Amino acid sequence: MSGRNRKLAVAAAAAVALGVAAHGANASVVWGGSEYDVVTAEGITWSVAKAAADATGWHLATVTSAAEDAFVSSLLPSSPASRSHFWLGASDAANEGSWQWVTGEAWSYMHWWSGEPNNVGAENYLAYDYRGGWAWNDAQNDLQSAYPFVRGYVIERATPAVVPLPGTLALLGIGIAAAVGAARRRPSR
Repeated sequence: MSGRNRKLAVAAAAAVALGVAAHGANASVVWGGSEYDVVTAEGITWSVAKAAADATGWHLATVTSAAEDAFVSSLLPSSPASRSHFWLGASDAANEGSWQWVTGEAWSYMHWWSGEPNNVGAENYLAYDYRGGWAWNDAQNDLQSAYPFVRGYVIERATPAVVPLPGTLALLGIGIAAAVGAARRRPSR
């Protein structure tokens, strides 16, 4: 293994470990039945970002409507100091020009920058690209080797069902019983 590949392998392992640690606590934002989070990981490749998201039970975010696009892009820095990329969950690596979401959802909504996707240099992976605002760009898996743009990735998962903490239902029942009891004891006018 070359020195560069060894460094990438170490970085990949670290990114997966950080992803697992960062998302065990459910620090996310809920919208439209899904939770979203932005993971900062300078220079991470799309494939390593995907592996890190998958390892935590999340997936790279899919953006299937203008409303979702506006919400997800609002999670990103509003004006980064320089051009920036955050990976999303789509690729056309299997069939050039045929973009697919990692979840298998229908590919119907798009928000490309003008002139994108252009597949310059085998660009098969979707990223939000900041150019005075956020829109989509196709990029190389290891974009950082040519351009230092990659800042991290956006993850998503279905909102888990809310499960009450042990004892919550009992406390709620006691509270309701007390309220009913108090109402019955109140003198009538």
